[in-house]
Amino acid sequence: MSKKKILVLGSNGKTGRRVIERLKNNSDVEIRLGSRNEKIPFDWENPQTWENVLQDIETVYITFQPDLAIPSAVETIQKFTVLATKSGVQKMVLLSGRGEKEAQLCEEIVKENAKNWTIVRASWFNQNFSESFFLIQY
Repeated sequence: MSKKKILVLGSNGKTGRRVIERLKNNSDVEIRLGSRNEKIPFDWENPQTWENVLQDIETVYITFQPDLAIPSAVETIQKFTVLATKSGVQKMVLLSGRGEKEAQLCEEIVKENAKNWTIVRASWFNQNFSESFFLIQY
């Protein structure tokens, strides 16, 4: 039995690294890290990096940098999801925003292009209170 190959975009980010932590405990999964500094690099701003990172991937966890609410996100997500489907990706999981027009447009693009999809609409992250500038130190 072959392992399920999952690409985690934003693998160094707030949610991406947590997704990876949980996937590492599953022996049936092979994880590919989506980052500019990886062996197979991925960069949202360089579409030429997309094809190689998608090779042999079944599922992709999509986080968009800097944010789905920026105007160029819609076009970029459109191009990426079309390529991912053509490359054989069977499922896409999109980390979205809540109530943002551009994020909702990106959700629809994923729904239209992915064979199977999951949308995660996050409005706030609990770890925002335990990391970074919200960290309260007593």
